[in-house]
Amino acid sequence: MNAHPDNSSQNPTQKPGTGTGFRADKNLYLSPISLWRLPRSVLRMLAPAIPALLCLAMLSTATMVSATESAAPSAVAPEKKVTAAINPTVAERLLLANGYLEKDRFDDALSVVDELAEMRKLRPVDHAQIHRFRGYILIAKGNTEAGGKEFEAALAENSLDEGATQGMIYSLAQIYTQAAKYDRAKELIDRWFATAGDPKPEAFFLKAMILVQQEDFRAALEPAQIAIAKAPQPRESWLQLLAAVQFQLQDYASLAATLKQLIAVAPGTKRYWVQLATIENSLGKDESALATLGVAQVGGLLSDDKEYRQHARLAFVREQPQLCASTLEEGMAAGIVKRDAESYQLLANCYIAARETDRALEPLARAGELASNATGYLLLGQLQLQKDRFDAARDALERARAKSDPAQRGSIELLIGIAQLGSDRFDDAERAFRVAQADEKTRPAAESYLKHLEQKRALRALGDPAMVGGDDPGSPVSSATAASGSPL
Repeated sequence: MNAHPDNSSQNPTQKPGTGTGFRADKNLYLSPISLWRLPRSVLRMLAPAIPALLCLAMLSTATMVSATESAAPSAVAPEKKVTAAINPTVAERLLLANGYLEKDRFDDALSVVDELAEMRKLRPVDHAQIHRFRGYILIAKGNTEAGGKEFEAALAENSLDEGATQGMIYSLAQIYTQAAKYDRAKELIDRWFATAGDPKPEAFFLKAMILVQQEDFRAALEPAQIAIAKAPQPRESWLQLLAAVQFQLQDYASLAATLKQLIAVAPGTKRYWVQLATIENSLGKDESALATLGVAQVGGLLSDDKEYRQHARLAFVREQPQLCASTLEEGMAAGIVKRDAESYQLLANCYIAARETDRALEPLARAGELASNATGYLLLGQLQLQKDRFDAARDALERARAKSDPAQRGSIELLIGIAQLGSDRFDDAERAFRVAQADEKTRPAAESYLKHLEQKRALRALGDPAMVGGDDPGSPVSSATAASGSPL
């Protein structure tokens, strides 16, 4: 989050840009997802009330009290100092300007106010009210920066009562926050709090926003919490701000609780469910994380490839392979989960963990075809060997060899030799075992198989077909599989 953004003015109705995104890589089982983005839209504040609310009630008695000041979030008004009454002529002309403003005739309203400013013998209170009214007109026109300068000029006259002064200070804090002038906004909101009687939750939220933009997250925590505690109903944007603060402070347990509040406020917002599951997983609460994603999926909220994969991986880690497989199958059937090597490999792993190895064969073949490495074909070949499907195993392993790296060659050649031996192709088996023998890791198993091969050749020469084919009790298949580094 940029602590020193451009200080140019912003239209209060314009949505500011999105802030920096954060990513959570808290474990090896879940794909990184966007955990928290603090949108600048959380800075969007209502512009101060337009003068239509400002003066109608009070101008007739020659005293003006701004609706913005009266609405400033303090339940107990501070003691007011006695101030001079506004010039009746000024009050009358401001009423005329207010009529123009109600009809969105901003230039006419501004013309009346500018003409008033040229009057002679104006007192400080008159100047203050003219500056205030001009400020409201400029803000209504969308020129927040110029409006803020008029408010500053009104305060500089030092002729407003305490209530009006407090309201102007609060309005300026809002304006400087919108304009990304956070240091000045912080000065003003601190000045406002120093004399506020019983601040309403909106004021605490504004202070928390300013502190977040200054990246003082620890200081922002308390006003963010107070704003939510004092509000009759928690507001989504306020909870978002609190969650962002808790994330920055790495208070993940509290963040999980806040995300649950956000889900209660906006149950149809997918990112809260996904973020909660990620945080729960990082806290070691895998069951809770799996349940969170399960509810989101049942509710039709999961609509992204990464989310389906995250749900499937979490189910796999929690030893729920059937759920893992069904999640991936549903995502693939809906066109949400991309049919790539990774998704097919994960699907096959789920079937293998569920002891449904026959169902794992097809996704392994697809994973092997699509992958740039040998993993899918290698695992497929091992499964086929376990089922004594030697020709199918040899085909898969030869495809694995074509995609293998040097470190895998010995293991793959050893398995190819076993497949050739199972098909009684002794010469082909010997060639494969000789290659495996050259690899230090697979040399012991290869030498054992070469001895076994010679025994089978001798039996063939003796004409004992019953002992030539198949795996007799002396076959070192288990040791070869172990030497291959098989994950099975």
